[in-house]
Amino acid sequence: MGMEMPEPRMSASKDRLDELKSVKGRLSRQVGEARNSGLGKDELISELKQVSDEIKQLQKRLKKQLNETPAEKKWAPGPIEIPPAIASKPTCGAVSVEECSESLLPAVEAYLAGHPAASIWHRPTVTSFIEFTYGHSTRYFCALDATGNVVGVLPVVQLNSRLFGNFLVAMPYFNYGGVLADNRDIARSLIAQADHWRQETNARHLELRFCQDNDLGLPQKTDKVSFWLPLPENTGELWDSFQPKVRAQIRRGEREMSQFRIGGLELLDEFYRVFSVNMRDLGTPVYGKDFFANLLRALHGQAWLVVAKIDGRAVGCAFLTGYRGRMEIPWASTLRRYNHTGINMSMYWKILEFAVQQGFEVFDFGRCSHDAGTYRFKQQWGAQALKLYWDYLLPAGAELPALNPHNPKFRLMIAVWRRLPVKLTNLLGPHIVKGLP
Repeated sequence: MGMEMPEPRMSASKDRLDELKSVKGRLSRQVGEARNSGLGKDELISELKQVSDEIKQLQKRLKKQLNETPAEKKWAPGPIEIPPAIASKPTCGAVSVEECSESLLPAVEAYLAGHPAASIWHRPTVTSFIEFTYGHSTRYFCALDATGNVVGVLPVVQLNSRLFGNFLVAMPYFNYGGVLADNRDIARSLIAQADHWRQETNARHLELRFCQDNDLGLPQKTDKVSFWLPLPENTGELWDSFQPKVRAQIRRGEREMSQFRIGGLELLDEFYRVFSVNMRDLGTPVYGKDFFANLLRALHGQAWLVVAKIDGRAVGCAFLTGYRGRMEIPWASTLRRYNHTGINMSMYWKILEFAVQQGFEVFDFGRCSHDAGTYRFKQQWGAQALKLYWDYLLPAGAELPALNPHNPKFRLMIAVWRRLPVKLTNLLGPHIVKGLP
């Protein structure tokens, strides 16, 4: 009995199939040419039939091999674990609370670098940036143990305007910034100090922004969510994790995109041109160009601007930050008349590629409302929705604030704003938005 020859490996079979398909194409063309010229074609037809039969047999063999081969386990984003802002560590002696001084800055930065729930917005440089840019009063409260070690922090900003009122936020303009502490007693001491400042300034409430419920017993808002996407070690695994529809939309946008850049202040004019138009279209007052310029400087090495172009024109933009393994995109915009091109999808894909290449472990898509279109946009990337918990310290009997676009009080203002010229909204917007948290 003759020895049975082993079937070729799958990769070899695929190579042979590609080769046969090329031969089949060549023979088909030659048969057509022979028919047109009246030359003999029987030998070509016979050879074409043999190639076609071999292709069919090879396709059956590949299908069998594919069914018998265990499917490779694809990378998929796992669940996100949110580290607690308030830990359960013991303290060394009595704890005191004081405002952060220049001499304490290195210790505060070291504390933030070691606290698992710290965000870039907890950094003292951000509080200083807000004070410098908008002139707001700020306090950076630090808790110190008996040995002088930092065991908790709470950055707070006062927003005080005739239009929106007087209140304190930790932190305004950004998604995170509530108290960080080694234990609950320290957290309560920091909050008590911030509340003492609230009473001194006659502010109507203190808002603390968290991405977990810290059981502080305070009134809460939970109508906002953020989306976090764990990142693999290489972009190929991330690409393979997307649904076919998402990949198709990205490819469509890539065909339209003529240029994509990630940089710094050199991109500010193009970034702001797109961002300010989009904010006007949304009916939202826009931050001034100096807001972004100052923030880039304050977060030197930890912030980037993004610009995407079609036919040499900037039509998409984003602002990125990176801190301790997480890249965040607090702001992104595309011009509405280019939405059909898929430029937004390809821009986000390029940004995700950048995040992976820079070694970040998580991508934060930023906050949105449950019923917003941006909710579905962020969800399609495989990101996990994380409920945001905003706690409020209020005077007795006071109601939760309602500073949001859904408040009927602001509907007419939003409708009018959308119809104003961009030059006018760029002039008025920064004076209005600095009073909005």
